Amino acid sequence: MSEIQMQSGDLILMLSTGPVSALIAWCGDSIYSHSALMADNGELLEASASGVRSYPLAKRLADKENVVFVDGFRSLDINAKPLSDLQRAAVVASAEKFIGIPYEFGKLLDIGIICAVRQKIPKQPLARFLVREALDHALENSDKAMTCSEFVFNSFLAAGVTPPGSVTPVIVITPPSSLPFPDIDWIAFAKEMWELLHAAKPASAAISASADVTALGTDIQDHDLNDRIAQLRSQLGMDELQASQNNTSGEIIVPKPNPKLVTPLDLAKSPSHTPLGRLVQF
Repeated sequence: MSEIQMQSGDLILMLSTGPVSALIAWCGDSIYSHSALMADNGELLEASASGVRSYPLAKRLADKENVVFVDGFRSLDINAKPLSDLQRAAVVASAEKFIGIPYEFGKLLDIGIICAVRQKIPKQPLARFLVREALDHALENSDKAMTCSEFVFNSFLAAGVTPPGSVTPVIVITPPSSLPFPDIDWIAFAKEMWELLHAAKPASAAISASADVTALGTDIQDHDLNDRIAQLRSQLGMDELQASQNNTSGEIIVPKPNPKLVTPLDLAKSPSHTPLGRLVQF
């Protein structure tokens, strides 16, 4: 385990175990499937299935069953300097206000939002079925749900600092990557998919009783998914996104990003977070 010392206000990005987390990372052009914020006394704050919660970092770093790896990032202010004690305290105080709020969270929403943001469509039929369900779920719930990265970004955005906004991460949207599609155990994927749908979309999960998994998703056309992506992008205001593009790198800097559109990749690539290294890998 790494000897890196994390401070409150630092960013934590990780890849969770399981094929659905691998799909989330691929859809997001990233190696990460989940984001969290370091708080005080060795605790991290994160959006979980039950809402925003405090969770021991040491327990997360020892969790071989649910964690592939965890990386740490130091948070920087508008002047590219590590956050001061006052700034870090303000970020944590902002994040703690979300604890206990009964938002709807979950991997299904993450998949829907990330697919819309990155406009990624998998080729494998079973993955396409899950993406379609995720897009429908996001279309139905985007106004009352929050993703893990949205929570982290909002914690910086709402921090009571002077000047206002001086700790808000700069969001740089990078071009699509050539990240290869993960080697997925499709039997395990189907099991996790049904569990996910039962928790978030019981009506859709009911199909599992009669579905032929080998044929599921084979009738889903690209235009079906692209239509849903277009609807969700419009609903989230992405068509009105004001951004400036760096013609040299192809990166797009978003001055006032919609927190709901922030992904783990955006947080990792932000110049407001500098990598500290890997905290654990199993």
